Formats: sequence, structure tokens, C-alpha cells
Amino acid sequence: MSKKTFLSASISGDYGQSLVIKYLEGLNYTVEEAPKRLFYDWDVRGVKDGKTVDIEVKYDSKAYMWAARRNAPDMPNLYIEFKSTSKDCDSGIIASKADFYFYILKTKEKDIAYVFDRLQLLAHLQMGNYKVVGNGATGDNNALGWIPPLHEILVPRYGYKATIDLSPYA
Repeated sequence: MSKKTFLSASISGDYGQSLVIKYLEGLNYTVEEAPKRLFYDWDVRGVKDGKTVDIEVKYDSKAYMWAARRNAPDMPNLYIEFKSTSKDCDSGIIASKADFYFYILKTKEKDIAYVFDRLQLLAHLQMGNYKVVGNGATGDNNALGWIPPLHEILVPRYGYKATIDLSPYA
């Protein structure tokens, strides 16, 4: 991975996680970030009233740009990583042990999180017929991921739980 690509991905990931942390703190959760090392279990952990919630956070600032290039500006696809090709092992949504998967899309003015039950979403993606691509366009081409259209997975039986505007936490 080039330094520039790694730095950009790290900054985006940190920004997305900071939005989720501020959101949870606003709901009176005690919040913990994942360790700053290779760690697949979860990105953000919230504890409230004795209940622990682990969250995987993905921040995507380019989905709407790619949708516009496809002449479908209001119909973004997500990129949901599941395999590291450089290490030949599970990664992303498969390797995570989080309860919830927050996929944050950057629009022109807002940061919108789509919240999914991770296991339900994973089961749907594994059974679905979604295109699988590498991350060469926006990463270092070391992973594979599904690219489901957002509008097709906003279904409760696929794990969809909520849409949250995280812009006030920016």
C-alpha cells in the first residue's frame, strides 16, 4: 500500500469512527476505540446499562461520485470488503466480530450512516449474486469486496436497522 493511500484510508476511517463515537456519547454510552494496530474484531465499542455493543465502521466519500459516473447519481453502490488478497484470508465484514455494521456515505453536505446487523447483512451478501471487485480504484488492490446497490439492501430481513444523519457530530 502506498503511504498516500494508507494515510487517506486511515484519515477517512478515523473520521468515520469519530462520528460514531460522538453519536454514541450523545446517547450516554461509554465508548472505546479499537486498538491502533491490526485488529479485526470491531472499530468502536459502546457500553450502556451493562450492555455492550460492538460496531464495525466504514466511511465512503466516493460512492456518490462513482454513482454519478454511472449516470445514476442517487443510486450509490457500497464496497463491502470480505477478503484480503495479499494475505489470502478473510477480512472486513467476515473477519469482524462486531454486532453492527455502520456504512457511512458522504453526500455533498452530510454524513449519513446506514446501520445493519452485521451477521444478517453478511448472510445476505454471501447468498446474493452481487458483483465482486478488487479495491484497485480506491485502494491498493489488496482486497475483494461485494458492491451491492444501497437501495437493494435497505431491507430489514437483510439486516438493515436504521439511517442516521451523523452530520451534527462532525
